[in-house]
Amino acid sequence: MRRAFVGLLIVLNHTVALAQDAAPKSVKTLKIQKSSPETTALYEIDPDGSVKIDWDVVETLASSKADRTMSPVAEVMLAIRDRKWKPMR
Repeated sequence: MRRAFVGLLIVLNHTVALAQDAAPKSVKTLKIQKSSPETTALYEIDPDGSVKIDWDVVETLASSKADRTMSPVAEVMLAIRDRKWKPMR
């Protein structure tokens, strides 16, 4: 009887440890104060808040795939412009 009780405690202790590992982890949120120089080549924000997008640069960057970090941004900008994007839920 004592061995069964000790065995049950070991199993319960192990499952509690596994449940704690599966708990959601906290996410750190960062606020970007200034954009990188690469992204400012795609668009410009005027002092009044209007955004001017250089579509020639965006289309060239999306089709060339030369810059691996900026081409996904350009592809998303084109998808939004052409209304081919779908929001995620």
